[in-house]
Amino acid sequence: QIVYSMNQKNYTRTVGIFGGSGFVGEAIIERLAKTNLKLKIATRKPYLSQHLKVYGDIGQIELVKIDIASTLSIESFIQDCDICINLIGILFEKRTQKFKALHTDFPKQLATAFSKISKDGMLIHFSALGVKEHSQSQYIVSKYLGEQEVKTNFVNSVIMKPSIIVGPKDNFFNMFAKLINLLPVIPLVGAETKFQPVYVGDVAEAVHYIIQNNIKNETFEIAGNKIFTFKELIELLLKEIRKKRLIIPIPFSVGKIQAFIFQLMPKPILTVDQVTILEEGNNIVSGNFKTLKDLNILPQSIESAISSYLKIYRPKGQFSE
Repeated sequence: QIVYSMNQKNYTRTVGIFGGSGFVGEAIIERLAKTNLKLKIATRKPYLSQHLKVYGDIGQIELVKIDIASTLSIESFIQDCDICINLIGILFEKRTQKFKALHTDFPKQLATAFSKISKDGMLIHFSALGVKEHSQSQYIVSKYLGEQEVKTNFVNSVIMKPSIIVGPKDNFFNMFAKLINLLPVIPLVGAETKFQPVYVGDVAEAVHYIIQNNIKNETFEIAGNKIFTFKELIELLLKEIRKKRLIIPIPFSVGKIQAFIFQLMPKPILTVDQVTILEEGNNIVSGNFKTLKDLNILPQSIESAISSYLKIYRPKGQFSE
């Protein structure tokens, strides 16, 4: 009789991840799977996230079906977790998904439940760059209140405030690259609004550094090393995919009318709330919090980052010059 044995790692800590099936979550899972950590991924539909297991050793990554509306379900999931990471977020509301429920109520629920289970644990909560209490944007306010709930209910929390996150599966450059193929001109609201985009690999590296160095009770603004206007980002995209389009800046009043129509789509490319965010100002680091520099991370340039995955949108794909 042949007996097959498998040496399983003795994992030092268990990390519970909420929102791990998104493109940012996937990058974080890929990075953390290279360490001596056990990863538990909370998901509504585990069968749709099986691909995440390929990043780790056998048994290292576990997919767990969970209902985030149920406190009992959350408590059961985090029972053996030393670290929790909350990545849950939406860019627009749907009938069953609302900003307040996901950005404010859930973080409070998670922080309160985890504080009862682990006083010495770590909770890494993803918010957004530039969120503030007084805003006309429901997205901004809900994210701000979520930060406050986490800080109030879990003492060892780490707040991550990223700018636009770009990478192979991002919802920014990929979306605009597809639109450019359909439109002869690009009407652009908020053309002069400034952004400080960051590469998804640097975000994942930041989470890894925080966990490995046991950093707690801190807030980080996660952004790249270069500031672009919205128009400059679209110009950068056009250059990368070898396309020429006329960019027409449009006023916010017209942009809101345009967005009102777009947000009726099942997956809107623009909403009135998003135009409000653009109208309220720049999305760059404030200087009031620590940054990637404090985590010993030199951000990858956006130009070099996007060249690796936007080639497919060129006229001859990756074979274009």
